[in-house]
Amino acid sequence: MGAEKVPRLCISTIDPSQVGGVTTMKKFICDYAQKSGFSPYIVYSSLDPQDHLSIKNLLKRKRKIGFLEKKYEEYDGYSIGIVLPEFEFLHYLSSFRYWKKTLAQGDIFFGVSGTNQCCLPFVLAKKDFACWIATTLLEDRKDNAREFGFLRKLIDRLSLPLCLYWEKLIFEKSKKVLVLSQYTAERICERYKLDEGKVEVVPHPVDTDLFCPVISQGESERYLLFAGRINDPRKNLLMLLEAFSLVVRGFPEVKLKLVGDKPDARVVRRISGLGIGDSVLFYEAIPHEKMVPFYQQAALFVLPSLQEGLGIVTLEAMACGIPVVSTRCGGPEDVIEDGVNGLLVENNSASKLAEAILKLLRDEGLRKRMGKKARQTVVNKYSMVKLAPKFLDFFKELSSGAGQGQDIWRIRR
Repeated sequence: MGAEKVPRLCISTIDPSQVGGVTTMKKFICDYAQKSGFSPYIVYSSLDPQDHLSIKNLLKRKRKIGFLEKKYEEYDGYSIGIVLPEFEFLHYLSSFRYWKKTLAQGDIFFGVSGTNQCCLPFVLAKKDFACWIATTLLEDRKDNAREFGFLRKLIDRLSLPLCLYWEKLIFEKSKKVLVLSQYTAERICERYKLDEGKVEVVPHPVDTDLFCPVISQGESERYLLFAGRINDPRKNLLMLLEAFSLVVRGFPEVKLKLVGDKPDARVVRRISGLGIGDSVLFYEAIPHEKMVPFYQQAALFVLPSLQEGLGIVTLEAMACGIPVVSTRCGGPEDVIEDGVNGLLVENNSASKLAEAILKLLRDEGLRKRMGKKARQTVVNKYSMVKLAPKFLDFFKELSSGAGQGQDIWRIRR
């Protein structure tokens, strides 16, 4: 008898060069799928402008998009350019023939992204698929759109109706819609009438053996921590900087550590204008597993976001026994019980955020009690043991119709 076929899991996702929660989700799916008997590979739209047939590149007589095989760590990957990337509704449609080539290798199809748009190629190719997403299209772009220039806003307004049509179609065609939080599930169900049971809340599992409290209980460094896309308007970093400027008046020795992408001019100007340059430290491109000591040694983790599907970084901080101060921005409200394992404050209020931070800095006993409760919350509800097996069930459901009727289910429990 020949060797059993190893089912290939095709993951449509974002460019691996992007930082943030989706990258963490994608890495988990690849690693867990491989350990469970799959052969995962990723496909994504390139972020490199040279891979696209943009209006600018067309004027330079470029006639072909980039289509490259690119390894994502040890996994196979395919980077695909876009024809007319200026128009968001064309992102997957215009390059579908390249997507079709990569999908032909897959047996099971799964989308991992902020929104469900990455699953459009699955719909066009008539594949059974599921998606794991953080938020809806409107929630995702609401705060970003405020930063657009006039021309970008005009193009965005033209693209939005078709993108919303794609969103509706993808939800309807998906076998399962997995979302990070109850907040996102409610937003989807408010807008779209989906079959009962199609939408399921599945938060990101946390490796509680890796993300754990520090063993040594020595004197900890006094700093606040934020990790995420520093320049993303939804993360609301400018408000955090304003709140921090209030905190250092009472605690001048406290630092603010920001882990993420390189700060843009807006962020640099705000730091200079607030006079807190000596107290704010930036760390770029920290590998996920090397974030652990950043969490463990922090006094607090602070999430100032305007909107979050979940906030995976909050779970990781809590698993390390660090209480989180977060705005009421959606997903974190599923996880943080105000006054028990962290603090929730009014959205977009620097004074309220500073007040909550100061409360915990002034009361070490309260901070430690909340940290213990935070760890307990993640272990009990968000650990690998609790959540990871759900994905095997979803893949099993998808695999039952794959391979022209052949049962390719060979996953090890």
